[in-house]
Amino acid sequence: MILNWPFFATTPARLELYADTQKTAGIKILTPLMEFRTANRPDKFNIGLLLTTGSYIKQLPFELKVGNLSASGSLSRLNSPELSNGTSPFSNGLISTTPLSVSLPGTSSFSKPESSFCQIKFKDLLKKPLSVTINLWVSPENASPVFSTMISNKFFSNQLSLNTQFTAGNFFYDDNSTSSWFLESPFYEAGSHFCSMFQFSSDYKSKKSKTGLYSGLMAVLYETPFGPYTAAYRADVKVTIKRTEFSTSAFLNQYEDVLTSSGKKLEPCCQLKAGVITSKPLLLKSTELAFLKFGLNGYTRFNLMKAEHPVRINTGLQLNTSLTSISFSVSETMLLTAQSAELAPDKLKNQSALIQIKNSWYLKKLTPSLLLSIEKQFSDSMEQANTLDLDTTQGKTKYKLQLNIASNTKHKVSGSSAVTLSSKDGQITEKKFSAAITGTLNFKHLKVQAKASASFDF
Repeated sequence: MILNWPFFATTPARLELYADTQKTAGIKILTPLMEFRTANRPDKFNIGLLLTTGSYIKQLPFELKVGNLSASGSLSRLNSPELSNGTSPFSNGLISTTPLSVSLPGTSSFSKPESSFCQIKFKDLLKKPLSVTINLWVSPENASPVFSTMISNKFFSNQLSLNTQFTAGNFFYDDNSTSSWFLESPFYEAGSHFCSMFQFSSDYKSKKSKTGLYSGLMAVLYETPFGPYTAAYRADVKVTIKRTEFSTSAFLNQYEDVLTSSGKKLEPCCQLKAGVITSKPLLLKSTELAFLKFGLNGYTRFNLMKAEHPVRINTGLQLNTSLTSISFSVSETMLLTAQSAELAPDKLKNQSALIQIKNSWYLKKLTPSLLLSIEKQFSDSMEQANTLDLDTTQGKTKYKLQLNIASNTKHKVSGSSAVTLSSKDGQITEKKFSAAITGTLNFKHLKVQAKASASFDF
């Protein structure tokens, strides 16, 4: 439940009280100068405080955050610099240049220790629209404070944006206790190592020709547990021509025994991803305009020390009107295999296939949506090569039907229900039903929200 009202009539202050069936209780207080949050369960506790001058000193805003904070932004890329291999044909997976960011705690996660974060921005002080951001995060999760800075500027009547950022710090890692003399990964003790990342991006958008060019470069540097430094690189490019965009990304890591800032091990590999997204306007009626979108992308990972290389292809169509949106997409994951890591791949076999159909309706008072998905994981014993066969009984299959409904009225009600069926080699192994409903009452000085959910096998 959330209660929300302005407790000072002359200032834009706000109070929120939260409670749910998981025995979680929370308080949030917001003013132009501060935000305070606290949440607790019978054996857990979160607290967070934000002090900011952004509402009053716009050219030199300052932020200070303390509490159980969660970090993201550039640190997420330093933790995992590889390409994304999602199943959506309508997403290019490009990354933008962003500095380190930290958020106050919520009411669902209680795993973060107490830390502190400060940020200062220099906006329009030297030359418009130059912007400089400096961040510092101090947390017991890390061996030293994490530093981040970002510089942004715009040229040619704001048609060209240039951004660069740098993030660095010392981070802990665990020992490799599972290693032994017959394993490829050598043993190392727990310790800390230096990790850093440099990003640069340019984004040009022509106002006259409706074309654009985005390019981004990223270099990450990791100290290994054995002393030397290793580097990995990533590049992103997107070309936009009116309603069509072409994108490509590449990632390269040539070294073994690479640990990222989160302790994740990076395997020596070269990753490539390319795709196209285009939309075409359609005149359904004399006054109604619709857009037909087509998406296609492919992803591959060439492992430099292994004989198996995954490949994924996504494609789909989407129709958007003022009343409805419907999409159909197919994703297939395959595996290129070779006799050894030194030889070229000579076999291609299917690993999995996913078909999804989504439909949403934008009515005056309701927004219902329906999702149907079928996912097939092929068995290793199946003789599948360059074919997509969802009718075979071998392997694992998962069927899911989900219905979502949300109201667009002042007092809102939203709900979802899903039925999931799983089978293996033609035999049903799991049948599950889940449902959730959220009700919100909005008054002038009061907001009340309640949630309920349930799931069971049948």
